[in-house]
Amino acid sequence: MRKYSRIVAVFLLSLVLAGCAGKDSGVKTPESSAAENSENEKQEEYSKEAKEEEKSKPQEVKKTEDKPEKKEPEQEEPEEEKPSVPELNSDTVVYAQEEVVTTTSVNVRKAPSTESEVYQNVPKRSAFTRTANDGTWSAVKVGEEEYYIASEYLQLASERKDNGCLVVIDAGHQAQGNSEHEPIGPGASETKPKVASGTSGCVTGLNEFELTLQVSLRLQEELEARGYQVLMVRESHDVNISNSERAAIANDAGADAFVRVHANGSDDSSQNGILTICPTAGNPYMGNLYNQCRSLSECVLDGAVNATGANKQYIWETDSMSGINWCTVPVTIVEMGFMTNPTEDQNMADGGYQQKLAAGIADGLDAYFGN
Repeated sequence: MRKYSRIVAVFLLSLVLAGCAGKDSGVKTPESSAAENSENEKQEEYSKEAKEEEKSKPQEVKKTEDKPEKKEPEQEEPEEEKPSVPELNSDTVVYAQEEVVTTTSVNVRKAPSTESEVYQNVPKRSAFTRTANDGTWSAVKVGEEEYYIASEYLQLASERKDNGCLVVIDAGHQAQGNSEHEPIGPGASETKPKVASGTSGCVTGLNEFELTLQVSLRLQEELEARGYQVLMVRESHDVNISNSERAAIANDAGADAFVRVHANGSDDSSQNGILTICPTAGNPYMGNLYNQCRSLSECVLDGAVNATGANKQYIWETDSMSGINWCTVPVTIVEMGFMTNPTEDQNMADGGYQQKLAAGIADGLDAYFGN
């Protein structure tokens, strides 16, 4: 009996030891395998439930940061070849801001070249601020832009003389006369052709309207150089201005003196010399200006004769000239010489002689104004 009890005890002990040994070594016993399978089933069941629950939740939208789009590098278009723009001569250019005025009607250009586009044409005595000058072209400001004028047609404003006297010059006649009539004076019943065609040179064939403008332009230049303001009745031949209208131009301008430039003619080819014309003291239209007109005529006659050496004729006082009768300012007509005289015709066609005439008439105006 004791032997049997010992055998049972040893057997039970071996079972306990065998179970511990299987657990430590990782060897699965039937019991451990069953327990592990049961645990795995529970884990799988839990995972399924978790997944189902996760699916039922609203999905959170994941925001992404805005990234700048990657632009392809732009291909630069090849620059068009631009025509070269003339520039001032850097070797001689002088940069200085100074006030200038134009000495004649002149073109304002976009570049310093006569081939450049004309921005505008400006009249004589137009004022500009000059910023640069290379001796040939000057850069001037027009608003905020820079343009160019030929330097020879600009004068420093500080050097421009002004003696305060305005002279209106009427170059007699025009390319085509106008035979329509107008009254010889304000309110007159007597009429005359509006403007005659004039005479011509017996040798040169030069028309009177051409000669008078040539001398008048020289007179304009001479007077302006002496500080006079000058207004021209005409500067071309293609005009149609009657004698009363010519007087009106001088009247409206408030001229200090109105000089009407003409040349003479006669059936007697030996006639020569210079004369001037003024109204009579009893002129019914503007007799109140007789003394001034007479003085002006004397001064101009003496000046022109002294400068040219021509024969001195006389002062003709008459009330038959509509170009005088319509005046409300001092006026004279200067007959520079006889185009019907061969010698005088050739003299008056000569540029040098014309300059003497212009200077002599200017001398006469100086004497009249006491300059």
